[in-house]
Amino acid sequence: MRIRSHLFLVAAVALIPGFLAAAIAIEKVREGERLAALKGLHETVRATSLMVDGELQRALGSLTALGASEHLQTGNLRGFYDQALAINRAPDVWTLLLDETGTQVLNTVVPFGTPPPPAAARQRVAQVLATQRPLVTDLIVGPVTGKLLTTVYLPTKAFGGRQYVVAQAFSVEHWKKAVLQTEVRRDWVVAVIDHSGRFISRSKNAANLLGKQARPELVAAAAASHDGLIRHNTLEGIESYDAFTHSDLTGWTIAVAAPVQSIEASASQAVALLTAGVLLALAGATATSLVLAHKFILAMNTASTAARRLATDQRQLKVARTSVHEVNVLNDALAEAGRLLEADRHAKAELAQQRLHLLDIETRAREEAQAQNAAKDQFLALLGHELRNPLSAIAGATAILGKSQDLQLIDSKYLGMIQRQSKHLRHIVNDLLDVSRMLSGKIVLERQPLNLAECLHHCIEALQATDRGAGRRFVVEAEEVWLDGDIVRIEQVLSNLLTNALKYSPVDKALHIRVQASGTLAVVEIRDFGMGMSPALLPRIFEPFLQGPALSGNLQSGLGIGLALVKQLVELHDGEVKVHSDGEGLGSTFTVTWPLIPSPHLARSALSDTTRSACKILLIEDNVDTMEATAELLRFAGHHVVEAQDGDQGLAMAATSMPDVVVMDIGLPRRDGYEIAAELKQSAQLRHIPLIALTGYGQQRPGAGSSNFSAFLVKPVDPDLLLQAIDDQLQNKPAKAGSLSGAG
Repeated sequence: MRIRSHLFLVAAVALIPGFLAAAIAIEKVREGERLAALKGLHETVRATSLMVDGELQRALGSLTALGASEHLQTGNLRGFYDQALAINRAPDVWTLLLDETGTQVLNTVVPFGTPPPPAAARQRVAQVLATQRPLVTDLIVGPVTGKLLTTVYLPTKAFGGRQYVVAQAFSVEHWKKAVLQTEVRRDWVVAVIDHSGRFISRSKNAANLLGKQARPELVAAAAASHDGLIRHNTLEGIESYDAFTHSDLTGWTIAVAAPVQSIEASASQAVALLTAGVLLALAGATATSLVLAHKFILAMNTASTAARRLATDQRQLKVARTSVHEVNVLNDALAEAGRLLEADRHAKAELAQQRLHLLDIETRAREEAQAQNAAKDQFLALLGHELRNPLSAIAGATAILGKSQDLQLIDSKYLGMIQRQSKHLRHIVNDLLDVSRMLSGKIVLERQPLNLAECLHHCIEALQATDRGAGRRFVVEAEEVWLDGDIVRIEQVLSNLLTNALKYSPVDKALHIRVQASGTLAVVEIRDFGMGMSPALLPRIFEPFLQGPALSGNLQSGLGIGLALVKQLVELHDGEVKVHSDGEGLGSTFTVTWPLIPSPHLARSALSDTTRSACKILLIEDNVDTMEATAELLRFAGHHVVEAQDGDQGLAMAATSMPDVVVMDIGLPRRDGYEIAAELKQSAQLRHIPLIALTGYGQQRPGAGSSNFSAFLVKPVDPDLLLQAIDDQLQNKPAKAGSLSGAG
């Protein structure tokens, strides 16, 4: 057997098993690529379903807020129409109000007062009122617009024996804009199908197919399974893989169809490349065997020739050199091919890098827009939540005052409650004046020594004056414990925790509250015997917008920011809040700890009883109600008050009455307070009179004009601060910036 035959045999033994292994690998790669493409198809379906549910969640949130509107309670349908109009997303989303018969009371797609069409939603309204649950319709034709649309219905509270249903209508154009604008391949078809198998939205040929039936095999498959994958021909006659799932909120079918050729293209390309690689390797091995065989034969011939010609001193090296040259030529060809392939790979890498860069820019822009939208929603939610607690207490107290005949009770209890909650509102408004500070979490605290037990009793009294707290039992064990904190924020923390406990516990169950000192900590423990929490909910309970399930028979309420705000405010006071629950139905215990301080033994009162010297005060204020209330407060403190409604009148009265102090509003008509102050200071007769500014702008204006005032007070003015500022000016004492300026 020749050397060439031996080399071919060795090559065959080495290459045949590798070739079989490569064939198996090729098939595995092809199947893997196909499955990866189908997985991407399923992920696109799920993402589209989440977008549909997100739109409906947003609608339900808006309708829930509308359903609790005070305009419904008072029967102010015009006010409700304006409020509903504000949440529209024209021209594709509008709001309706229907009565118990299914007749449209109002529809924001037409002007207020437009006569309603015949009642077309009688059965749907009856179903919503009977179940007290939201209802999402299939594709219907609107009786007013005549357009194809879907509608979300939600029952409202009963007001005066009547109950309404609020609804939001979505045109098919809305679903196209909100759901079908996702980035998918151009040859894919995204569709939303209702329970009857009709297209609500479709990314291709929508003008002809909306409202028409989808393929029967897709409808049947969707009816038989929550999600899945079928292979069939689309309405365009293209053989496709069709992945589908169902919306959790509506039960609609979300389907994405991708041509079979598109799915299997990447797999075929991978198989082709791998096959080419295997064939190239086989060709290289064969060529190498031939070259080696030829080299060996030439080497042996050269050796024999050289041996026969030793006598003549002839040497035969040409063959050897020729052999090396051929190898060199082959190597040069392979090197050239390698350079071409490297250039090709480099070009593809640059294109891929550019695509990733553009995708990164788009992703950052989308995330920034989402973050800005979330920040806006969080701000609006926080605004409503922070105003609700003191307003509820004031409303409850004023209702009791209106019915009570006991003047001693009015003076000692509920009047004090209104005064405390009014101070709370003043602090909250000061925080809201600086929106950027609120969104960045920079809430300024006005710290002072606080008796935690007294704060707790104030919160319980305020809650008992509300609908939620009326008639509820509170078992309190509270000892005198002091901490350094902002009374508004500390009572806000306690009120939020108590409200949360009332919300998630039955009305016949008492709340157990304990206040005590533990080492160097002031501890508050609030325990309820209500819903409790699951192990999955416990670690996330302080996240914004997260709420546990409502009590059986109750609708979900609130925006889910109360506990998140509790955590932020507690940590701003260097404290810590924890929650414990043994499980669902076993109640919950919230424990808050703050650093303990020694008792200062200082009494606080709503209005200072310090004896003050009576003086003559010129009050310049253009708002009649504010002027009368402020003047009466100053007279109650023993001062003589002269009133002026604008700057010119104030200048004239200052010259004739020669007041001891001038208290003036900055925002006066025609000439503002800065101009009036400058003119007073220019008068030799009046320049010695101290000036106190009242401003509703939340901060004093920078510049020389501010120096004419001895103190700045922010509206609504704290009575103690106003009286103290007047006393300080009479005694020639400068006001403290931290307590009087209020400007931050």
